[in-house]
Amino acid sequence: MNPTDAELWAAGLGFVLPPVIAIVNQPRWSGPVKALFMLAVATVVGLGTAYFNGDFTGKPIVTCMLVAAVVIGTAYHTVWRPSGIAPGIEAATSTGGTKDPAPAA
Repeated sequence: MNPTDAELWAAGLGFVLPPVIAIVNQPRWSGPVKALFMLAVATVVGLGTAYFNGDFTGKPIVTCMLVAAVVIGTAYHTVWRPSGIAPGIEAATSTGGTKDPAPAA
């Protein structure tokens, strides 16, 4: 199966988006909130790449969203987080405060 142009664009954008996502993410946000934001970005990328490549129908849209989500997550965990780039951006663009410490018992 050969990837479509829309899927390739979704993958390419997904690879470079973790630092952009880190600008919005805050260190005090929980993991699920950060994951939901990443999925929202992947949805927008999937919709946009499918639309601008003329594949704006059911299956290509979903495929582009899934490709973007997988590539964003993989790129973040294999390149951007280990290098310290994404966490550094996240800390530098924090609006104040840090991640809440564990509640006292």
